[in-house]
Amino acid sequence: MKSFIDLDLAEKIYFYKREYLSTKQEWINEACNQLRNRLNYLNNILYKKLNRRLTRAIDNCIASCRYHFFAYDGPKYKILSLPSTPFVGNDFHYPNQEFKHPDEINQLIENDLHYQSYVMAHNGWVMNNDPLRCFADEGQFVYLCRDLIQWSDLIKLRCGSKREDCPSLYTYMKEYTRLIATTFHGCRLDNCHSTPLWFAQEMMDYAREINPNFYINAELFTGSQSIDIHFINQIGINSLVKETWRVNHCYEFGEIILLTSESDPIGSFNKSRIYKLLPTKPYSWFYDQTHDNPCQIEKRSVEDSITRSACVAMANCSTGSNRGYDELIPHYIDVVNENRLYSKWGNQNKEVNEKTAIISIKKSLNTLHIDLFQQGFTQLLIHELCEGVLLITRYNPETHKSILLICYTSFINENNRKNRLNTLSIEGIIDEIFIESSINDLKENNNSIKHFKKSEDFINGIENLNVYLNESINVEESRFINLTSENSPDYIGYRTIEFKEEFKSGSFIILKISPLPQIHEKINNIKQIIKQFSNSTSQFNKIIKDLTLIDLERVLYRTSAEEQSDGKGFDVYIIPDYGKLNYCGLQAIITILDQIRLFNQLKHPLVLNLKQGNWLMNYISNRLEIYSNTKQLGEWYENVFSSISLLSRLMVPVYFDLIIRNSYELLLEHSYSLMTPFISQSSKFVRQLSQSSIQLISIIKNARLPLLSPNLREPRPSEEKDEQTLERIQLCSSLAAGFPHFASGIWRNWGRDTFISLRGLILLTGRYEEARYLILSYGGCLRHGLIPNLLADGKVARYNARDSVWWWLYSISNYTNSVPDGYEILSDKVSRLYPTHDSPAQVAGAHDQLLYDVIHEVLLRHLQLLSFRERGAGHSLDSNMNDEGFNNQIGVDSKTGFVFGGNRWNCGTWMDKMGSSEKASNKGHPATPRDGSAIELIALCRTTVSWLIHMNKENYYPYDSVETSSGTSGKTKLLLTDWLNRIDENFEKEFWIDESNSSQFVNRKQIYKDTINSTLQWTNYQLRPNFLIAAVIIWLALKQVETILLGKYGIKAIDPSDYNYVGDYVNDDDSYDFKRAHGFNYHNGPE
Repeated sequence: MKSFIDLDLAEKIYFYKREYLSTKQEWINEACNQLRNRLNYLNNILYKKLNRRLTRAIDNCIASCRYHFFAYDGPKYKILSLPSTPFVGNDFHYPNQEFKHPDEINQLIENDLHYQSYVMAHNGWVMNNDPLRCFADEGQFVYLCRDLIQWSDLIKLRCGSKREDCPSLYTYMKEYTRLIATTFHGCRLDNCHSTPLWFAQEMMDYAREINPNFYINAELFTGSQSIDIHFINQIGINSLVKETWRVNHCYEFGEIILLTSESDPIGSFNKSRIYKLLPTKPYSWFYDQTHDNPCQIEKRSVEDSITRSACVAMANCSTGSNRGYDELIPHYIDVVNENRLYSKWGNQNKEVNEKTAIISIKKSLNTLHIDLFQQGFTQLLIHELCEGVLLITRYNPETHKSILLICYTSFINENNRKNRLNTLSIEGIIDEIFIESSINDLKENNNSIKHFKKSEDFINGIENLNVYLNESINVEESRFINLTSENSPDYIGYRTIEFKEEFKSGSFIILKISPLPQIHEKINNIKQIIKQFSNSTSQFNKIIKDLTLIDLERVLYRTSAEEQSDGKGFDVYIIPDYGKLNYCGLQAIITILDQIRLFNQLKHPLVLNLKQGNWLMNYISNRLEIYSNTKQLGEWYENVFSSISLLSRLMVPVYFDLIIRNSYELLLEHSYSLMTPFISQSSKFVRQLSQSSIQLISIIKNARLPLLSPNLREPRPSEEKDEQTLERIQLCSSLAAGFPHFASGIWRNWGRDTFISLRGLILLTGRYEEARYLILSYGGCLRHGLIPNLLADGKVARYNARDSVWWWLYSISNYTNSVPDGYEILSDKVSRLYPTHDSPAQVAGAHDQLLYDVIHEVLLRHLQLLSFRERGAGHSLDSNMNDEGFNNQIGVDSKTGFVFGGNRWNCGTWMDKMGSSEKASNKGHPATPRDGSAIELIALCRTTVSWLIHMNKENYYPYDSVETSSGTSGKTKLLLTDWLNRIDENFEKEFWIDESNSSQFVNRKQIYKDTINSTLQWTNYQLRPNFLIAAVIIWLALKQVETILLGKYGIKAIDPSDYNYVGDYVNDDDSYDFKRAHGFNYHNGPE
């Protein structure tokens, strides 16, 4: 083992004074004893390792002997002889011959280096070995343990880990590679897994330098798909060798055909025109026999030859064979020791031709294989009719024609086996029998193999066989089947086949099938309908041109709650074993179909639902037909679906997908055309974002906006009568605050959410009339100088949000800047629902006021400092709020010009989470009160004041100041320009936390405060993303946001270093943790 002892180290470890020993000699003796014990321990470890390896070597020798002499699947050697049939193979090649001569043993024992330099290790295969590691490297013990299944005709080349390790070998192999690359179009990398990866890669790279199209077909058996792929990617392998010789059962044969084929299953979806980078399986080169496989006739039967070849021919990939297979040579052709020649091609004695063995059958099968590829039979279905009988179908998805192979396999000599074959029903017309063939042994007891004699001159095959082949015949001429039903084009039923006695092991029949005329007609009708999508003057395009964005919301989207609010009895579609769809419209179906198409998920519940019945198709058309604006589109779908429903159920999902996908894409394009050029001419990303405008805006019967003034100038919203109350109803669309919880009813319309979103969802998309109606409707609900947060038709509105009105004002400014002649809205009449603080709700038109007067009132109420208590305050209004939280106030700081309001017990801005956990004692505590002056409100106020100054100069807004009065000090007038200047003078000074700030509440510097003058002073110094609204005047802070707040999923709701930060939001948390119970941290951490 070349081990040694470091005596100096041993002395330090074991030789020292021991108190229980009296003399130095005793110390020495004890040290020697301990060292001896340690050495014995270490030697025992090595002994056990060596013993395990020797035991394994003995076991491997016995296993090798068992395989070669006794195993049913082995070569079954008859005698023990050297060198052809040894007891166990030799791992090494010696100078004189394969097996070491006894006289030369001394030369090994005496370390004769000259002799040993010519002893070489054989290459081979090691079970379960890591192919990325050379099994001959030091420390592997493969040869010692006899783990190697050696190949005695091959030497293991020592390539090393780089070219410098063996430059002569590298140079030799490079020249060999050059000869191959200049002589042939490609090569087979035999046992690619046994070649060092770096070496194979460099040689193949060199080959492709010489011949860029050099084809690499690799035999690669690593035992791991991921390692296979690693080899493929590193070397640039074109295809992998796939073999059939290990297949021993009918179902295994079907599996390997599916695995190797490039076909999709029958009924597969048409691939998208946009290809995504997805993992793909390696391309296969499928062999019925390779040069290094055992002879299948010996292992199985003569009959197996043609059925195996027929099945291989049906695979949709490259196929191959080996010389001798077609000639039925019944033994392994040893590429090393075979000295006889192959027979020549010709018609003379001892020559081969098309009449020899199964050559003519293989020729027909090869022709079929090429035709299947060239004629577009790209889909595949394999079914085991009964034990030993395979039905393989190749299908053309364009012509809907099929080629059927019915193959009675013969894995063993089983000609006498008679499995009962049921009748076979076929949908379609049997055009002809392309091929039917069988092979039978003419020798007594079917024993041609036993009577076979090898020729001394050439490699010969089995004779005395009855080979039957018939091509391109009518069904009536078949030797194997009877047709028990009609086969005329007028007959619409199934064709029924019965199998004759002659159809037995070693037989196959291949049928050509065409679709029934009426099915063919329906398919052509559908194809003509599909052409409508590319024709701008087609019926479909004419129908959708009349659809508005509101109509498209119904066609494409619409949630369950929105659909139910119509009262028509419809809801979202439910797919068994999948659940409810997200929308009633096409988007819900498209989202699933996109995934199904991407991964060809033919067992998806949606696909199964379409195959089982027409329910989804009926749902789509019926739902649209009940509304006048979408009735024509519903009828169009009904017409198309009636044709699809008559097809084979396997094909229904395919054509359903084609219709839905193409119509969906045109509907999207139509929606873009109804929007502004900013959307229609923009990027795909912007166009996709614009769809949220359609999703969230619709007319909902149980979530109506307050009525607009009947005196409003044109255009005015269209009207209808309520079917139940007969009241006049304005058809104004509203914007949902979110799905699914804020889609309908009183929870749909929220002032803050509506006007935060108005510019992006409504103005940028060109929905100007809808924006106008929303502004005027909410303006009519003004009370206490505020617009409602929760609208609830305006009758039970809540005025508990201080920021909603500033978002409303900001939206009006955007409207005037975005809409042609947008300033005219300032002179529109607003029907005030509550003209005074305490007035009851007024009917529409009873108290009209111009919008610019309503705006002025907002500014006036804030400057006058207003305090009020919410109507209906108490548990019934908000069960979680502390009583003081119902008290509210708004105002403007006369020194800074900053708007302020609220108290520590309410949350009047976004963020607005109210605590609700009694267990954790956070009930009634706002998680984010943000009372005082919130940073985004200051920014919105400044933007509004600046805009009004501009409108005043343009004579669209009559006020240049706000005049307030009090009981003692009289009237006070504040010019808008002065207000603007006060904000500008104080903003940076009050909000920026610089390095010199010494407040005890400072958590982080070089940021903007969240609020000013909050009751809880430490909350002023929090970093929240709200300040981004004010980013137009504080650009430098953006870097801090990226560094501190930007996370994996978005912007954090608060600085992670803040005491209140809790990053994971769980609304169901029922713990005692004040900061997180009942989702208290909703706005204190989650992105």
